[in-house]
Amino acid sequence: MKTEDFTALLDSYGNHFSLSELEVQGPGTINRMDIGFLRSFLAWRQWHGLPTMISSAWRKGDPKSHGQGLAVDVLLFNQWLVSQPSALQHWLLATTWGFQGVGLYFDWKYTPEEGAKVPAIGLHVDGWSGNTHSERPLRWLRLDGQYYYQSLTGGHFYCKSNKQSITLDEAIKRYGP
Repeated sequence: MKTEDFTALLDSYGNHFSLSELEVQGPGTINRMDIGFLRSFLAWRQWHGLPTMISSAWRKGDPKSHGQGLAVDVLLFNQWLVSQPSALQHWLLATTWGFQGVGLYFDWKYTPEEGAKVPAIGLHVDGWSGNTHSERPLRWLRLDGQYYYQSLTGGHFYCKSNKQSITLDEAIKRYGP
């Protein structure tokens, strides 16, 4: 697709993003995005209506979802760069949509115009079917740098490295804003 085709695509979904916002890794990298996933992501943004900051899209050297052009990392805001929706609202918005991977990051930070790093809830969404080592849909939380993956049968989240479990409610109470 040409640049004008991507511009028309963005316009058709409400023009919530510029090309540069989706080209975090540099000009022209939107061409690396999977068009079907990109359409789904744009439709999701149009559906939920929240101001959305893209922190990562296609990434060079990533062998997984970002490297396949099938993932976007975002920050959602109730009020642009001032307040975010609850962690539960992030979770529900992402898991209600047909994303194959959803990760909720309680340990992100962003730098608004004032320059100080501000704690934030980060959200990873992807359309990657994964590899043979992971079941999809895949749901996870990151707490203090540790990844907790959700059981498809019990619903709890388990961390292999520290061998601890947590529920979404417990994570929200402990780490949420």
